[in-house]
Amino acid sequence: MGRSPHRVPIPSARGVALAAVPAAFAVGAAAAHVLLHSAPARLANDLAQPLVVVTAWGAYGLGFFAVLAAAVAAGVAGVFVALWPAWRRGSGPSLRATLVLAAFALAAALAWPVVFSSDVYAYAAYGNALLHGRDPYVAVARSFHDAFADAARWQWGGVSFPACIYGPAFVAFAALAVLLGGGKLGATLWVLRIATSLGFLGSIVLLNAALAGSARRRLAVAAFALNPVALWSAAEGHNDVLVLLSVFAGFLWLRRGRSGLAGFALGLAPLIKIIGAIAGPVALVFLLVRRAAWTRRFAIGLLLGCALAVALIAPLQLRALEALGAHGHYAPKFSLQALLGAIPAILVACAIAALGVRDVARGRFSGIVWLAIAAWLAIPNPYPWYALWILPVAVAAPPGRAALALWAATISGLLRYLPEAFGNIDHLEAAVLTLAQLAPLIWSASQVSGRLTAKVNSEA
Repeated sequence: MGRSPHRVPIPSARGVALAAVPAAFAVGAAAAHVLLHSAPARLANDLAQPLVVVTAWGAYGLGFFAVLAAAVAAGVAGVFVALWPAWRRGSGPSLRATLVLAAFALAAALAWPVVFSSDVYAYAAYGNALLHGRDPYVAVARSFHDAFADAARWQWGGVSFPACIYGPAFVAFAALAVLLGGGKLGATLWVLRIATSLGFLGSIVLLNAALAGSARRRLAVAAFALNPVALWSAAEGHNDVLVLLSVFAGFLWLRRGRSGLAGFALGLAPLIKIIGAIAGPVALVFLLVRRAAWTRRFAIGLLLGCALAVALIAPLQLRALEALGAHGHYAPKFSLQALLGAIPAILVACAIAALGVRDVARGRFSGIVWLAIAAWLAIPNPYPWYALWILPVAVAAPPGRAALALWAATISGLLRYLPEAFGNIDHLEAAVLTLAQLAPLIWSASQVSGRLTAKVNSEA
């Protein structure tokens, strides 16, 4: 008998392992729904919000964190089993398979009844303010009330919430989300979260195109797309996903020889969020070292883009900085600065950055990895969604201890949600938690000390 044309293919072992990512989020969503039924009465106001945020819920909040941590751990295990054997060979699943798995994982994450960050409430409030002719870059007066401002206030303790620190392009995007949500808070939150989830899928496609010609492209794209913390961050609605889209588009244009447009696009990235300003200068330095023919056109485009971005952002951010200076204070938490103090931590980061600069000057991509590690160690208060900033570097880098440690740091950063979910913890517990978060980078830093020792010995 001939083979049936309707025969269903048997999934490969790799596919089954990678399916652990969406499956873990789906099981976690079900567990979170069950756990929510036993909520204590004291949380009635929190649970009445259109999007429930686990914030200082004590032991009950710790249960939700445990469910999320278990889901992430199961997803990481699946990624490890599927991709580790091919790590040095560079093979991986097809783009289509990766996109399908990522889409199901995002849908499962969106099905959770709770999140762990209130940022999307602030985004909605900023967009609503712009839509109604108010300035989102100044603190909202306590006497002002509407559904958006009141909900954001509640998430930040019931008194106030931070003035906007994002670029005007993102605030305009948030205003569009309010319009698409019909002016309703709950619908707007959904629009923002669905938009960033779709944006993450778009970033997967752009990364795949930007890495065309790389023997490790499939592996890199899968390691990016199926990173559980990145997926969760996108489903929570964090605008860092939109920065990724603009940066990946810039690098794609650069790969295709449209260097002026690429530089201009990267120069405009801060119009979404200021962190976007990093990508352009790093790319320019790398082009200068490699003496690429299109470096000059890229530099001109980058300069024009940066000039336009500064002209649009500076007047707005000055108002936001005034509000931050009046009401904020510098307080590093769960970071190297919190452990060692600001100055020693910055010195450590600078030492690692110097190693990165030396490697970049020699045309090595590993230098970008060390610069990313240095930047992560310099952050005074790293949140899990900041992983989106360093994840592309980790997956695009050649295999090695530093790249693996950087990818692992995107996962260990999830521990930052524990004190958010539980509430205040004592200094010893905070120090242990911080060390656990930084463990992958501490492991990679031992390579720095080894290289420095070898250099000293050779010079002696």
